[in-house]
Amino acid sequence: MRKYYKNLYCKLLFFILVFLVFFIILIKNTIVRDILSLFFISFVIYYVLKPIHTFLKQKGINEKFSALLLVVTLIMIIGVFIISIIPAIIKEGYNITSSVGYIQKYTDYIYNKINLLNNNKILGGILNKVNGKIENYTVSIGENILNKFVGLGENILDYAVIPIIVYYFLAAGDKIIQKFFIIFPVKIRGMVKNVLEDIDKILARYIISQIILCLIITILTFLVLIGLGIKLPILLSLINGFFNIIPYFGPVIGSLPAILIAFTKSPKTALWALILLYFIQQIEGDILSPKITGDSVDMHPLTVILLLLIGGKIYGFAGMVLAIPIGVIMKIIYEDLNYYLF
Repeated sequence: MRKYYKNLYCKLLFFILVFLVFFIILIKNTIVRDILSLFFISFVIYYVLKPIHTFLKQKGINEKFSALLLVVTLIMIIGVFIISIIPAIIKEGYNITSSVGYIQKYTDYIYNKINLLNNNKILGGILNKVNGKIENYTVSIGENILNKFVGLGENILDYAVIPIIVYYFLAAGDKIIQKFFIIFPVKIRGMVKNVLEDIDKILARYIISQIILCLIITILTFLVLIGLGIKLPILLSLINGFFNIIPYFGPVIGSLPAILIAFTKSPKTALWALILLYFIQQIEGDILSPKITGDSVDMHPLTVILLLLIGGKIYGFAGMVLAIPIGVIMKIIYEDLNYYLF
């Protein structure tokens, strides 16, 4: 029996490895990547709505009706968001280019102050590159954001499929899982069920906790930017909150646009923005994250960084977002298989 389980363990690991290689090859295809993106977004929304759906079912509301009710409510919330927030974001996105001149003014000021470095060709070259990078990065922020919104508008029909997918996940999720068990031998179905339940529990906690943390960071950032009188508060706070999904690198990338725009007011404002945004990240890392996320990740920092680098190399920004959840799933599978088989 022990030999049987060892062989099964090796087969499962081989299957997972083959699946990952096949998945990596698939996502290089644009069409497949777009389809997977729709299912991924639907999957995240499903996990957010799942606890509410379960609660409604426990109250005696029909499974399909409660799923429809949640999806319709979601569409209404998104509609209100689009009508009230998106126009302001687009307006701020257009205004961001006006800030480039101010940022360039201050970078030129700093450049002139340390102009003595130009006597050294190497240091002078580095300074010129940094100066150019800051300008190019600032210009690209607004352009990229506007392009994303234009892309959303062009692909509105594709994204209209998401509520339908979410509905079927909610209304028929249990039936889909039951059919999934059929592919496994009867002997190990109980073990597979336990592994999937562990994945479901940890993944749900991770996804919901990350959304909550991103919302908190967005709100706190918005309050800081409003308090300091920094332009583009809605846009910059959303950027900072969104990038907070990525551990370690995300907070740095997300806060950089706000600090650069703060320079358009004064270097002192930029310094205050840096201090307060750093303070927010410390609160998130030391107080909020342990309480909200708990041990849902529980991975060594070097493992997290390695996963982020691999994910970024394979699939860019989306790969960095997906790297940690995939890493968590792999960790749970490995630990559970060791527990049940040995």
